[in-house]
Amino acid sequence: MKVWLKTKLDKGMNMEIPHSPNMACAMYGFRELGAEIVPYHTIDEIYDKVEKEDIVLDYIDQCKEIFNKFGVEPYVPDYPETMKKYLGRKIWTDTIEAISVDESKWSAGWFVKPKKSKVFTGKIIKSIYDLTGCGNQNENYEVICSEPLDIEAEWRCFILYDRLLDVRPYGLILDSNRESYYYHYDATVLKEIMETFKSWENRPVACSMDICVTKDNRTLLVEFNDAYSLGNYGLNHVHYAKLISARWSQLLDREDEYDF
Repeated sequence: MKVWLKTKLDKGMNMEIPHSPNMACAMYGFRELGAEIVPYHTIDEIYDKVEKEDIVLDYIDQCKEIFNKFGVEPYVPDYPETMKKYLGRKIWTDTIEAISVDESKWSAGWFVKPKKSKVFTGKIIKSIYDLTGCGNQNENYEVICSEPLDIEAEWRCFILYDRLLDVRPYGLILDSNRESYYYHYDATVLKEIMETFKSWENRPVACSMDICVTKDNRTLLVEFNDAYSLGNYGLNHVHYAKLISARWSQLLDREDEYDF
């Protein structure tokens, strides 16, 4: 088994370094776990060399290329049906074109995010100007809409084999004007959410679950994210590597060598 690591040349230091801070954290974790780590620059260099037992540390689209090579399409729903009672808001689908041509929609203050990853960053649409950068003349994107939440603080919960590894704050990263440090989630609600999570059939063995506290002091579920493409947000690097390994193993239907 190999761990393939995307790197780049840092001209200031004249040395190869991991391509992103997240990849650096994963590298440190896999190094402590004793993995064989092989650097590369582009996915084309290694595409034919990667075997089903390997792990690739790269960006979302490049990882998907490797999964597709083995006939796998990763998918974790943002809002699993089993978990919807914790959302505290209505969720529905629409298209970006339908929103852009209807003033009642683009002025409603909905939170809108694309179903297709990396098309644009999800945001609240309150005016026609908020639609800038959300469209494409060649494609009418399907989007997920929701009632907006008045969020005071947010956390990323890292889940591995049905247990919480860590809960890391990230609200200040998203909005530096928030005073998130004055707020905390309700641990009782989080425990209930985790128990319900365990009843979700076909759930990922590794993922993140984002939660928040609103201005009216509700602890709510924000969304889920797949573990093969997660930001680290300060998670211990060994735990981070194990999270990635577990999800790659599940997706490629193999034993997880680092499940210990």
